[in-house]
Amino acid sequence: MDYEEFIAGKTISTPSTGFEPHELSPMLYDFQRDIVTWACRKGRACIFADCGMGKTPMQVCWASNVCAETGGDVLILAPLAVTQQTRREAEKFGYEVTICRKQSDVRPGINITNYEMLGHFDTSAFAGVILDESSILKAYMGKTKRAIVNAFRDTPYRLACTATPSPNDLMELLNHAEFLGVMESSKALSIWFITDQSHSGAYRLKGHAQDSFWRWVASWAVALSKPSDIGDYSDEGYMLPPLEEVDDVVEVDQTIASEGELFRHVQMSATGYQREKKLTLGARCERAAEIANATDGQVVVWCYRNDESAELRRLIPDAVEVRGNDSVDNKERAILDFVDGSVRVLVSKPSIFGFGINMQNCHVMVFCGMDYSFESYYQAVRRCYRFGQESPVTVHRVLGETELTILRTVEGKRSQHESMTDSIAARVGSAYRESHFTIGERAGEVPVPDWMVTHED
Repeated sequence: MDYEEFIAGKTISTPSTGFEPHELSPMLYDFQRDIVTWACRKGRACIFADCGMGKTPMQVCWASNVCAETGGDVLILAPLAVTQQTRREAEKFGYEVTICRKQSDVRPGINITNYEMLGHFDTSAFAGVILDESSILKAYMGKTKRAIVNAFRDTPYRLACTATPSPNDLMELLNHAEFLGVMESSKALSIWFITDQSHSGAYRLKGHAQDSFWRWVASWAVALSKPSDIGDYSDEGYMLPPLEEVDDVVEVDQTIASEGELFRHVQMSATGYQREKKLTLGARCERAAEIANATDGQVVVWCYRNDESAELRRLIPDAVEVRGNDSVDNKERAILDFVDGSVRVLVSKPSIFGFGINMQNCHVMVFCGMDYSFESYYQAVRRCYRFGQESPVTVHRVLGETELTILRTVEGKRSQHESMTDSIAARVGSAYRESHFTIGERAGEVPVPDWMVTHED
């Protein structure tokens, strides 16, 4: 064995377990067709694509091909209230998707349900599964992650689709690999990571292992924020309009203290800030309602507490309020009415509608307060500010003057997120191009030494 063969033998990669696609929708863009082709050939894969890159048409096209290959059925798991939207989107591309609440609702072909309904299904009955917004696998030892991994451990074909995983937590990538059956997360942890001595219970990527790690990720995942990230594709149509974030800081009466206190004690820790939010609630809701009422077009008003939601509904006469305890049917009807334009103002929480929903019909948002989660804020903004949005988007962030610590913390996390997200896309994209060069028919245009190719597509 010569040195090149020795090095190639040490490379960890993921073999393909898939098939050649049967049919690809002519409505897909070239980069989307090539990604679907690659995902079919892989059999088990992840698509990490930014908001608006077309994850829904890609995943239903992949599902259709799995059905054609196996003669079996595919189940899509999606966040609450996304099912109706997925079915609508699929119809535009010529695919039929059945919305299910339990196993007896399943029909031949592509089926979709909410993550909350997983316990009502016989997962062994499906030839393929898709996790829509698969960031639900985030928690390394989380109950949801374990339930999903165990439920689909024997499913032949698996696809996970989400935006670029959280760059602050590479464990999310390991959880995706475990879901696919590529490698147990604990094994991957021992190969590429070491304990981070500066943070208790945390791990960091070994410096010398970075190239190996990203090559391994690129053998089962594709990551892109724009088409050109993965090959010679045009970015036309994938340039977003301007985003304006307007900080509206309202004055609060700091002589008012919480019950049992003589003086106002401003506590803005991650666990204690709710008390301050309650004291600033009235001022924030009045200002948020003033902005919404003065806006001619549609508005999404985000809040984080039920008392905020109720007050906003009172102050905005034509608003529709959606709470967590509303029925699934009411939530789906409200979001469809808003997308269709029959509802002008939607009042809800990022935890309800902040993931997976397309709201390009709206270009004004109001945050009636914020929490410390950058992901929650980012995902909520991306409901409107996503590819396909034709108008400049304005985001009003209404906070009490005592709550500016939250804004500074979120902005700090944003800076870290943007830097590390670019790094993830660049590293996976580079490793991907080195392994695949381009997906689909373009493969082979660039001469590649045999020893560099560690698996077949």
